[in-house]
Amino acid sequence: MSHMRNNFGIFVVLFFAGMIFNLPAWAQQAAGQVERQKGAASRSTVNATSDLAQGSQVYVGDEIRTGPGARLLIQFDDESKLTLGENARITINQFVYEPTGDSSQALEILVGVFRFISGQIGNESPLDVAFSTPVATIGLRGTEFLGGELTVGMPVGQPHYGFQINEGAIEVISPGGSVLLDEAGEGTFLPLTGVAAPTPVRQWTAEEAAEAVDALAF
Repeated sequence: MSHMRNNFGIFVVLFFAGMIFNLPAWAQQAAGQVERQKGAASRSTVNATSDLAQGSQVYVGDEIRTGPGARLLIQFDDESKLTLGENARITINQFVYEPTGDSSQALEILVGVFRFISGQIGNESPLDVAFSTPVATIGLRGTEFLGGELTVGMPVGQPHYGFQINEGAIEVISPGGSVLLDEAGEGTFLPLTGVAAPTPVRQWTAEEAAEAVDALAF
């Protein structure tokens, strides 16, 4: 009898351990859903990868990827929106939206061109939105902006990143310094060294703006 009780106890421990380490998607914290998609895209966790389609849910902890020629628009539950171009990779590090309580959002852009539009969290409490990229962190002030790896804007052959504000304001903060973009059309560039200061703020040329817009167009 004692032997049976011990076996049952071991079974219970293993059963609950299995539940903890193999949590299904419904046990994750939902963050938003795919509003629009062109081409292949996926979401990955530690345990699995699944394809995305229009209407698919995305969750805290997900790594989101897009394929060649793809575009993806995610609307988060606070109505913020993130558009990704091809071959992009981002992680949803944090998302909590409580309309009458504490809320927070943390996104990390790893690769690719993107556009972000603030939602309720960014509009009401910008300091509770953390937005990071390979070259700088972004301080939001209720905004619409785009960024990513570009080919124009700096000397040919120098890999670089660019940011442009479309509405509101952002502060681009790198180890080498920071700049404020607060007039629609203004932008800055940074070499892909991760330590350089942003270039002086100026209005982007039509060619510079078109490259980023085209990279996100459906």
